[in-house]
Amino acid sequence: MFVAYDEKGILVNVAEKKWTKQGLVKLRERNNFICPTCSNEVELKIGTIITAHFAHKKLTGCTMKGEAETQYHMKGKIDLFEWLQKQSMITDVQLEPYISTIKQRPDILFSNGDQVVPIEFQCSTIDSNLLIKRSLQYRKLDMKVLWILGAKSLKRTGTMSFQLSPFQWLFARSTNLRDPLTLYSYCSDLKSFIILHSIIPFSPRSAITNHSTYPIHSISYHSLVNQQPNKKTIMAAWIDKIRRFRQKAIRFQSKDTKALNLFLYQAKQLPLTYLPSLAFLPLNSNYLIESPVYVWQGWILLYIEAIPLNTTFTFQDVYYYLAKKVKEGIISIRNLLSVDVHYSFVIKEYLIQLCHFSIIKQKQKNLFIKQSTIEWSRRIEELYSSDANLRNNYD
Repeated sequence: MFVAYDEKGILVNVAEKKWTKQGLVKLRERNNFICPTCSNEVELKIGTIITAHFAHKKLTGCTMKGEAETQYHMKGKIDLFEWLQKQSMITDVQLEPYISTIKQRPDILFSNGDQVVPIEFQCSTIDSNLLIKRSLQYRKLDMKVLWILGAKSLKRTGTMSFQLSPFQWLFARSTNLRDPLTLYSYCSDLKSFIILHSIIPFSPRSAITNHSTYPIHSISYHSLVNQQPNKKTIMAAWIDKIRRFRQKAIRFQSKDTKALNLFLYQAKQLPLTYLPSLAFLPLNSNYLIESPVYVWQGWILLYIEAIPLNTTFTFQDVYYYLAKKVKEGIISIRNLLSVDVHYSFVIKEYLIQLCHFSIIKQKQKNLFIKQSTIEWSRRIEELYSSDANLRNNYD
């Protein structure tokens, strides 16, 4: 940590640029320091490699000690702190302030108009329950925390594809329900933000996404958090992802993929890789369901296929059908920190999209009629062509 009280009760911030190494040495010689949170003694550590900081002398059980801080983490906090201090519309920027009412100390706290915003720069994986608890505590004070992921942990798997762990998914956020997700990360080595936006998951860990890199002093806080999504540019990568999925035999099958694969073999003598293109639609709210996109969309297609032509059905019918799969454990739901929306929303979005393909037609708000049959192909080239035609509905 960078702040502590000296013997006179004055809060000392060793991250301030006024400090030289000689000045810090003199400061350490003349003072003893205590932790602002637990009031136990801390010592000032000064090194040539590690940023100057305070550390507890003994194991104290301080609730604010948390996980060990790396140089990468400490440098990032200072970068973000100094970046915010220079912005005209941002006021009262504090480094590691202790909020006694919720017993938490965000990395940074600042005022943005009438909003007080905590920033947490997270560089290590911690228990997801702790992450959720911290966010809920801020929410009690009507604060919307901005979680920024340490960019070192991001795993890029292609030009527009990333592998995201369940923990990293917790950092994704959306300001508008109809917009895809955005994830903010910062690299203290590159001094740059790396932003993933228009994140559309293909499977629990694999996502197609745009990404942008901004040197920290080239972008303001307001520009950072008001990124405009553009899903159109991901379509080529999305179609390529479907193609690679069709070409590769599925060696490891999770419970959800195994259940659908078995059903398809029994009902149609086809593998998962021959699902119709309509089971791969890149919807903005796909993230609400953790199971692969082709699993839950595939089950809905099979449900609609069993309905006779020109027969009506309701949104509730489809929802209860899928909810049963969730209860059986063959479809998994994704829970996110910043999104409090029921997964039924994406089911409705999918049905609306099927209307654009003239498979069904919406007669009333929650009433649909089956308009045409769903085509299943046994020829891979036909499937490739059908996949490519998806682009016409998004360009």
